[in-house]
Order: sequence, then C-alpha cells, then structure tokens
Amino acid sequence: MPAPDTRLKCLLCSHEHLKVLASLTGREIRKLWHERDLVFPPEALAGIDEDSSVILWACARCGFQFFDSALAGNSLFYELLEPADYYSPDRPEFQRTTRFAVKHRLRNVLDVGCGTGSFLDLARQAGLQTFGLELNPKAAGKARAKGHQIFDRLLHELPPDACPGGFDMITLFQVLEHVPDPVGILNEAYAQLKPGGFISIAVPNKLGIGRFMPWDPAQWPPHHISRWGLPDFKTLASRTNLRLETSGGDLLLGTAINHTFSWHTKLSAAINRRPVPKAGAWLGLFSWGYRKSGMKYFAPRWGSSIYAFFQKSENVGEHP
Repeated sequence: MPAPDTRLKCLLCSHEHLKVLASLTGREIRKLWHERDLVFPPEALAGIDEDSSVILWACARCGFQFFDSALAGNSLFYELLEPADYYSPDRPEFQRTTRFAVKHRLRNVLDVGCGTGSFLDLARQAGLQTFGLELNPKAAGKARAKGHQIFDRLLHELPPDACPGGFDMITLFQVLEHVPDPVGILNEAYAQLKPGGFISIAVPNKLGIGRFMPWDPAQWPPHHISRWGLPDFKTLASRTNLRLETSGGDLLLGTAINHTFSWHTKLSAAINRRPVPKAGAWLGLFSWGYRKSGMKYFAPRWGSSIYAFFQKSENVGEHP
C-alpha cells in the first residue's frame, strides 16, 4: 500500500494523519468506465494518467473518507458524462425537502447544481419561489425555459440582490461528494442564507448498497472526491456555524440488490479483482426475502443516499 501523502489533509476536519483504504490505477479507472460504455480522452481525466495511483484515504481522527482534491473532475469530464442520463428527474430528496419546506412555511429555495430543474418544478408546485445555480449551459437553459431564475455562476459569486434578505432554503443534492472543499461550500451557502434558514443536503451513502460495488467508477475520481456516512454530518456541523436539525437515509429497494451485485461482478472482472465470494447465492436469496417481507420499512436505511437538514441561527452572531 502507498505511504500517506504529507501534502494531504482531511477534507472535513483538516487532520493530517491519514490511512489508506483502497487504491486503483488510472488504467483500471479507464477500464471501469469503459465497462459502463464511456470512454474519456486524456484531457477529461486530467491528473489521472494510466499509471497513476488513485488512493482512497480515511482520516485517523474523524473517519472521513476522501481522495486527493486535485483529482476533481473538470468541465470536459462532466460535459461528456451528461449524455449518460446524468440528471435524475426524480430522487427521494426532492419530495422530502419539498415537504420540509412546506412544513416550515418557507417562501423560496435556491437549488445548487439544479440541472434541468426537476426539483425546482416540484418546489414551485408547492408554492415556493424558485432559484437555481447551474454551470452547465445546456442544463441551465432547460431550467430557465421552465420559468425558474437560474444563475450561471458559483455560489460565492451570486450578486447581493439575488434574494434580498437571504434565501429561506439552499439545497445541495448530490453535490458535496464532487467538490474539493465541502466545508467551504457550506460556508458559502451559510452566507447566502437568511437567519433561521435551512440547508438541505443529500449525498451517496458509503454504508448503503453501494458498499457492495466498491469498483464503481462513479465512486472514484474524477467523479467523486469524497464518501459520506451519517457521522460525517456531525463533523460538518461542528466546522460551520450551522446546527444539524435532522439526518437519515433512503430506503433500500429490493430490486437494487441484484442490480448492484450484477454490476459488481462485471466491474471486478474488468480489472481482475475478485468479487465477494459466493455472494450471488446469498444476495439473491436476501433480495427475494427483502422484497417479499417488506423489510425495507423496518431495516436500517441501506439505500443509496443519506440526507441532512442544517439550520442557520436566527441570531447571526450566535454560534449554535
């Protein structure tokens, strides 16, 4: 295993003591994307040569898992990734956040990385004034054509009059795992939020069904720069002027179990890694029993994503 890189610090708590959890070569990452019918030119994988060693690190203090932030995807990578049905029209966090906004009588919402505006459509139906931030010109154009107010700039570049008094809610759905500085972007959201306002976050669940597909290239750079578990939200709150209101995980659907194992077998074979021994038999049986018994309503939340709601203090100078 590679030795810890002294240049790196934990992306969440800035601790310097790290340990290696896993690694792939740049050649292996290319093979894994090819297995998913995607081929990227070298310039789209800047910083990841074929002989590069891409390492998954874990912080020895807070346990946060992350990669070298210098390997974050560039605009070309995401431009080439988009045709692969990149923007989901419906995710559990859309309905959950809309219900939360209605319950708390919020008036407006800013969706960071809004894509084509699927969540904003739902929020507007619930009576909220909708704003979005999207750097992809094609996606931004589609969201703007629906009547949403879309900004094509970074969060900290929003004009002071974007929403006088601040936004009631800012959403970061499937965003933090892509950014080199998750604490920084949360602080940027804090600055745009009105006192008493909320931030809604959803990220992939490192302890969910995805753990059975460790070689999924979407979980590695340049796509993902970090992996998240529920305890990480507490660390995130401690590093910002935000209070963790609530957190949890999505339900695991039984159909995702066989799908995940099937892909794990294909991806393992593509890079000559051994899949989980004899996992096919027990996962198939578990999947059948899981679907038939309604276990998803009683078992721990093993779904693909976890979520959290954070609140800004109503007294701006007060640290929660």
